[in-house]
Amino acid sequence: PLKMFSKQLDVDRVNLLADDFSYNKVLVFNLGFDKKSPNQDTHWLYFPDKNINFYRVGFYDNILGSDKLSMYVEVGYSPEDDVDIETQLQLTIDNLKAVGIIDDHKLISHCSIVMDPAYVHVSDKSNSSKQKILEILSQKNIHSIGRYGDWKYCSIEDSMLDAINLASEIS
Repeated sequence: PLKMFSKQLDVDRVNLLADDFSYNKVLVFNLGFDKKSPNQDTHWLYFPDKNINFYRVGFYDNILGSDKLSMYVEVGYSPEDDVDIETQLQLTIDNLKAVGIIDDHKLISHCSIVMDPAYVHVSDKSNSSKQKILEILSQKNIHSIGRYGDWKYCSIEDSMLDAINLASEIS
């Protein structure tokens, strides 16, 4: 990520500019259950409720047509927060029951990943600092692209186009 890469460079101005970048980190659970959920026509749901530990869930099984519930759950954090995966897993199961996504479902498989950073925060100040950093890097023949490399909110398709365009530009 541009923020972390910039902090590793021995250029005071770049390090100072990188302080203008902010982001959040996200604990993602991938969960598999023994049967379907009542939410059989939903691809994802948002939960803007401070009493629920997660803010979004998505249903892989509804997208893929599977006969068992498979889903992802996203739990948001500030960059400096510690992440207790086991505590959050139990809280997630409890909250999935509380919101009616599962009832007597049995968890048969799970894995987790902490995305750090996950979502970059874009502002006028961060965009200005980013442009200055990218100009400095470009003078050193360093090109930084994609969501994290260009510190922007974008899709995978946008990142692929960035790569194609950069390849055309430097070849």
